[in-house]
Amino acid sequence: ERRNSILAITFTTKAARERKKRVIELVGRAGEYMWVSTFHSFCARFLRSEIHNLGMSRNYVIYDDDDSIKLISRIIREMDIDIKKFPPRMIKSVISDAKNHLVDFKTYNSKAFDHFKKLVGKVYSSYQEKLLKANALDFDDLLVFTVDVLNQFPDIKKKYQEKFQYLLVDEFQDTNMAQNEIVMLLGSGHKRICVVGDDDQSIYSWRGANITNITEFDQRFDGASVIKLEQNYRSTQNILDAANAVIINNEKRKPKKLWTENIKGDLVSRYTAGDEKIEVNFVITKIREYMSKKNKKYRDFAIFYRTNAQSRAVEEQLIRQNIPYKIFGGLRFYDRMEIKDMLAYMKLTSNPKDVVSLLRIINVPRRKIGKTTINNIEKYAQINNMTFCEAFYQVDGILSLSNTVKARINDFISLMAGFRGCVIGNSTDKLIEEIWEKTGYLKNLEEQDTIESMNRIENLRELLTVTKEFEEKASLVGTESQDAASDSNLSELDDFLEEVSLLTDLDNLDESSDFIVLMTLHNAKGLEFPIVFMIGMEEGIFPHSRSMNSRKELEEERRLCYVGITRAMEKVYMTYSLSHRIYGESSFMAASRFLGEIPKDLIIDESRIVAKRLFTAAIYKKDEGKLKVDYKIGDFVEHKMWGRGQVLNVKKLIDDIELDVHFSNLGLKHLLVSFAPLQKVEKDQ
Repeated sequence: ERRNSILAITFTTKAARERKKRVIELVGRAGEYMWVSTFHSFCARFLRSEIHNLGMSRNYVIYDDDDSIKLISRIIREMDIDIKKFPPRMIKSVISDAKNHLVDFKTYNSKAFDHFKKLVGKVYSSYQEKLLKANALDFDDLLVFTVDVLNQFPDIKKKYQEKFQYLLVDEFQDTNMAQNEIVMLLGSGHKRICVVGDDDQSIYSWRGANITNITEFDQRFDGASVIKLEQNYRSTQNILDAANAVIINNEKRKPKKLWTENIKGDLVSRYTAGDEKIEVNFVITKIREYMSKKNKKYRDFAIFYRTNAQSRAVEEQLIRQNIPYKIFGGLRFYDRMEIKDMLAYMKLTSNPKDVVSLLRIINVPRRKIGKTTINNIEKYAQINNMTFCEAFYQVDGILSLSNTVKARINDFISLMAGFRGCVIGNSTDKLIEEIWEKTGYLKNLEEQDTIESMNRIENLRELLTVTKEFEEKASLVGTESQDAASDSNLSELDDFLEEVSLLTDLDNLDESSDFIVLMTLHNAKGLEFPIVFMIGMEEGIFPHSRSMNSRKELEEERRLCYVGITRAMEKVYMTYSLSHRIYGESSFMAASRFLGEIPKDLIIDESRIVAKRLFTAAIYKKDEGKLKVDYKIGDFVEHKMWGRGQVLNVKKLIDDIELDVHFSNLGLKHLLVSFAPLQKVEKDQ
C-alpha cells in the first residue's frame, strides 16, 4: 500500500510522535499506519518479524542500560575482575562503541592485543552469550541485528527495499556507522532518500556519531541535490548572527548562514563574575527581573552547562531561594526502583529466560531467597553447563538446597506461571494489578506508611495510567508491531514493554510544568527556550580541557556552543567566573575563546565595573605576538598579579601554548600564553 511505502526516521520518540501527528493532520487517518519512528523503534519492529532468520525467538526482551550494566557486573564478578579498576559502565561503553561500529565480539577479540582490550573482549563474548541465552537484546543489538539480517538475506533486503520506496531521515548528523548502514542498505536500490541534518550540530562523536555521514552524503550518492535550509523560525537575528560568528571558525563544515524574518532582538549578554556564587546569583537575579517586569514563567528559562558537575553550584542557590527547577537527565520515571521492579515482573512474565529480571525480583518483596541460595543455583548451573534460569526452573534437582528453600522457589515459579496465564485475554493494566495483589508489593509499601513509600505508590498508580493510555492508543490504531508484521503474534504486553524500553529522558520533559530547566549542552539539542543562560564559559571547561590538543575535538566543542546559542528564542546570556574551585583549590580562569569569537557589536557586557577594571586581561583574545615567544623549561616569567615564577613545563597546543609555572607565593599554576599577563624575564632581572 502507498501509505506504507514511506519510512520516516528520527532520533527521539517525542520527535517521532510530533512528526506522526503532523503527518496525520496532513493526510488524514492513513498517516496512522505510516512507519514514523526512531531508529531503535524501527529496528525493534523489523526484528519482531525477521529475527527468527538469525535463529532467535521473536519473543525477545530489550535490555535497557541498567539491565545491561547489571549483566556485565555479574560477568565481571564471575571472571574475578577488579570491579573498581574496571567499572561495568566503562566496559559497557567500550562494548557499545564496538557494536555501533559493527564490530562483533569475535572480530573484537581478534584485534585485542593489549591487556585492557583482551579483558573487554572476554566480557564482550560472555555478555553476548548470556544475552542470547536470555533471549534478550540491548539497544545496540537492535541496530546490529537489523544490519545482519539485511546483509545476510538478500531476499529480505529486497522485500524491504520494495516496501519502503521513500526514506526520510531526520538529524542525520547524529547517525553512527550502524544507523548509516541501515539507511544505505534500505535505500541503495531505488536511491529515493531524503536526509535532513546540520553538520554544525554534530555533537555526539563520543557516542559513535560520525559527521562524515552527512558531509559526504552527496559523494556516496552521486548527483544528490543539496538544499540549504538557512531560514530560522526560532531565534532573533542577533542570536543567529552570534551563532554564525562562532561556527564560522570551524574549517571542516558545509558553508551556510542562518537568517530569520524575526526581529533583530536583544544583543547577547556577557557577564564576568568573581566566583561561581556571584555568577549564579547574577543568573537568578536576571530570572527574577524577567518574571517581575516581563511576566515570564520559570519554564521560560534554561540554564546550560558543559558538564554535570557544574549543576551543583546552581542547585544549591535555587534550593536556598526556593526556586523550582528540574535537572534534565536526572532519574527518569522508568528508572525508579518501584517501576523497575514492576517492569521486571512484566518482562519475566513475557520471557521466562530473562535472567536480569529474574535476579532483580526473585526476593522482591522478601521471600527468604537470599544470596546463598542464588550462589548455590549459579554453582549448579556452571557444573551442569546450564543457564541460571534453566537451573532455577529445575530447582528440585539441586541437592545443596533445603526442601524449605525449594518450596519457596517453586512457589515463585507457580506465581510467575499464574501471571503468564493472566496475560491471555487480559489487558496489561490487569496484569499489573494482579502482580500488586499476588506478590504483596503494594501492601508492603502501604504498611511502611512513610512519605517515600507513599510516593512510590503514586508512581505505581501512574504506571497503571500509562498502560491504560497505551491500550487506548493501541485500540484506536492497532499496535505498531501489528502494523509492522501481522504474523508476529505479539501480545499487548510485549508491545508495551518495547515502547517503554525505547523511551528516552527527552520524551518525559513536561513542557507545561513551571520550573527552570537545568541541563548539559549535549542534552539541550532539539529543545528551545525563550531565555537561555550558558554558564561556565571558561577555557578548560568550555571548551573542555580534553579538546585543547585536537582540532577535531575543538571543532566539536565549537559546534556544541553553536547548539547552545541557537536554543534561545529571545535572549542569550553567556557567563563565566574569574575564580573557580577545582578539587577544592581556587584557580584563576580565562573566558572561553568562544566569547572572543562573537563580534563586539553583537554582545553587551553586563559585568560589574570593578570586575571589568581589574580583570580585562582575562577576556580571551588571541595575541599572536605572545605565541612567538620561545618558552623553555627553566625560564623565568613575570605575572602582573602574581609576580615572578619559573616555567616547569611547556605544552604546545594547536593554537596556543600551555605553561606550568611555579610561583613562590601561590604554588603551581597552569596558564595559556595567549591571554595570561606574562612577560619572559632574565633570571637576575
